[in-house]
Amino acid sequence: MDIVEFLEVVNEAPLPSAAKPRVPWKPSQPDDDPFITLPVFIAYCTIAAALRAWNRRNAKFKVILCLPEDSGLSIHLSAARVFLSAMADNKVGTRPFVSDWSGRYSHRDRFEAQTMDRAIFVKEPGNELDDEAWLFADAVLEVPTRSRRHVEAALRRFGMPVVEKDVALLLSEPWSRLDKAFQEGRTPTLSLQRLRRYPPPSVRGELPRLEVSGPTLEHMHGYGSLVEWGHDLARDLADFKAGRIRWEDVDDGVLISGPTGTGKTTFVRALANTCGVSVVVGSFSTWQSAGSLDDFLKAMRKAFEEARSKAPAILFIDEVSTFGDRSIRDHNRAYMTAAIAGLLELLDGFHHREGVVVVAACNHPDDLDPAIRRAGRLDRQFEITLPDGQSRLSILQFHSGVELDQPRAEMFDTATDGLSGADIEQIARGARRAARRRSEVLAGTHIIDQLPAVTELPEDFVRALAVHEAGHALVSIEVGHGEVSEVKISRYRAEGKSSQLGYVQYGHSSARPKTRPDYLAAIAVCLAGIAAETEVYDCFADGASGSETADLNRATELATMLEGCLGMGHTLVVEGSLEQLERLRSYNPEFRRRIHEVLQNEFDRARSIIQSRRAALHAIVERLLEANVLAGEEVAEIVRRHRMPTVSLAKLPRRSAGA
Repeated sequence: MDIVEFLEVVNEAPLPSAAKPRVPWKPSQPDDDPFITLPVFIAYCTIAAALRAWNRRNAKFKVILCLPEDSGLSIHLSAARVFLSAMADNKVGTRPFVSDWSGRYSHRDRFEAQTMDRAIFVKEPGNELDDEAWLFADAVLEVPTRSRRHVEAALRRFGMPVVEKDVALLLSEPWSRLDKAFQEGRTPTLSLQRLRRYPPPSVRGELPRLEVSGPTLEHMHGYGSLVEWGHDLARDLADFKAGRIRWEDVDDGVLISGPTGTGKTTFVRALANTCGVSVVVGSFSTWQSAGSLDDFLKAMRKAFEEARSKAPAILFIDEVSTFGDRSIRDHNRAYMTAAIAGLLELLDGFHHREGVVVVAACNHPDDLDPAIRRAGRLDRQFEITLPDGQSRLSILQFHSGVELDQPRAEMFDTATDGLSGADIEQIARGARRAARRRSEVLAGTHIIDQLPAVTELPEDFVRALAVHEAGHALVSIEVGHGEVSEVKISRYRAEGKSSQLGYVQYGHSSARPKTRPDYLAAIAVCLAGIAAETEVYDCFADGASGSETADLNRATELATMLEGCLGMGHTLVVEGSLEQLERLRSYNPEFRRRIHEVLQNEFDRARSIIQSRRAALHAIVERLLEANVLAGEEVAEIVRRHRMPTVSLAKLPRRSAGA
């Protein structure tokens, strides 16, 4: 018989006629405890409902009461003592006995309870019952959640009017907040007033800020899934503080990585502000500066203890990769092994860290010992990349409060390509300083003045860029290489800086294995830019080669892989690694000829598509020159709109009778 079936039997069973139910708590009782609070009375009502079958004279029982999700353990323990005290008489062995079933001294308490006539053990949600519990207890009962009747009874018991807003408040507030508000010596009316004056964060619409200042997660642009994780953590911490979930349900360890200046420290401040918790900061170098290895370990333990004292809190470990990897052997191996072992112990060993979220940051996560990244420690990992154009504009607006117009936004985008969030913060700081020196209101001109010199490109050069990028997009759509998500060109160039003046961004490719046609399609797309330039201008510019990511370099690499690494060329023989093939390409004329044939065939294929789809190419170019950036959906729509209709020859038209 499970708990639910047991409860149904108890609730339906009639009480014996000789066992008249007692009403243990009446205001007229002379020994009524003056320090019993209104929440304790509400909890008492729920316990009395659960113990209805044992609410009679001379009843002897040992029961385990299972609390609902919003437990309020301390309040229910007090209410259980009230229930047993009201039933007690002067006989030996009838004093009230109440304990936490899974508490620190639970085994000792269970032994002591065996000598008692009546004993109540209270079990919090999430603590599983073993076979010993079912053998020990006369009954295991679910405590019902508080109801309107319980709250109304509590208000009447304390001589207060039953007002709808008070009833709703007492039903919605978590037990932990009720316990704090209704304190000994504070009247129920004053306690209700304090509950209304300091509503929970979910009611205020934002989480409180403690000890930290700065941005919130709403300001962290370009951080993607890391921000989503942060919002989830904020909700989980709020639920944990309200007693709705256990700490085991909180994601309490995360590793974030990325280049210097990408805002890892700023993210932690924003996370703390959003979650409304304190931050304790530590690092390998800080702890090492304490002295010897013993001093190092003591300093590290002290940081964890400080975070536990402020729980829930965030412990931020900066540059965690400095701990290194125990598999690397050098003269510091013994020291580093002891340091890593100490960190692992604090992360998940004997020292539990309930209430402490560990956020670790580093530039090179691969240098970190794998044990630190194991499940249950820092198992969640996020990479922060340099911000894209839109994110850089958002970062600028946060630090300066200035929103740039379209021409200046373009100049800013070009000049700040490859810069980090810290770099942009420095630009905003310089702009504010310049405005102060001139006694002017901060504006876009002050920001542009802080940027590297930017040159506006000639119109014919911009048109050639548009032709090149439109060629990539058009051929990609036609050969089914991948979904185009964005096409962009720039009208400005930052002096002394090699920046990308145009690009086509593709969506996620299919996860299926790639075949020879897939590689050939990718090569055709790489060559489509110069194919479009050749078709329109009868030649192409030098920007398509040189760097590793340039079109011709990438196409040559793919063709080399096809012929030598993948067995997809003229033979199944694999020639060697890509590095070896580069040398083979230089010294083996036959191998070089085969790669040339692949490139030439795909170039001719791309140019043929451009020739047959000149109208679509022209339409994409003109629209790109107007807007500078096009969404993939708009490009695909232009291609569909200019697709030539086909004539089916499956059914020939009938000749007329006179023909």
